[in-house]
Amino acid sequence: MVERDLKCIFGNEIGIILGINTTRTIKELYEDKLKKGQSRHESLREKYEAMYWINTIKEILCKEFTIRSGKRVRKELKTIIDEEYDFMRSKVDRRIVGENSILLCSIYSGINPSEGINESILLECQHNMRVTKADKCYVACLINDRRFIFKEVCRDEEVISNIIKEEKTFFYNHLQKEISPV
Repeated sequence: MVERDLKCIFGNEIGIILGINTTRTIKELYEDKLKKGQSRHESLREKYEAMYWINTIKEILCKEFTIRSGKRVRKELKTIIDEEYDFMRSKVDRRIVGENSILLCSIYSGINPSEGINESILLECQHNMRVTKADKCYVACLINDRRFIFKEVCRDEEVISNIIKEEKTFFYNHLQKEISPV
């Protein structure tokens, strides 16, 4: 049987579900959720190494965000579960002190820095705002290993409604029934 914690959807997966993430397909996500893709994955040691660097860089991005924005942040050390749909989950990088806001830190490359935050990350913000009940999400990004930007993203109920619809379809029609989406 599939592990229960794998049958959930995090904000960074909505871009994959909608087909706008260029690094993974919905079928790969489905296989990962059902642990069918284990043989193609990196070793446990490589995963720990990657997580170490991701967490280290996120810490730097958080510090830079506080310097440039003047806002204080605090760590959120738990996975948050949506009240209505328990398959919707969020791991927030930070909470903004004194606001009903969250911070998402990201690193990406291969884009024109003038394009700003990519659509997949903006959708992740909306998913995370839904789950955490936040009004705003700030995104702190390091683009192409050389340009730091941050942006304020406001909650958009219409986008959130579409995200819920797509995530429900993926969860109930594919993960729960164990039917591949492609």
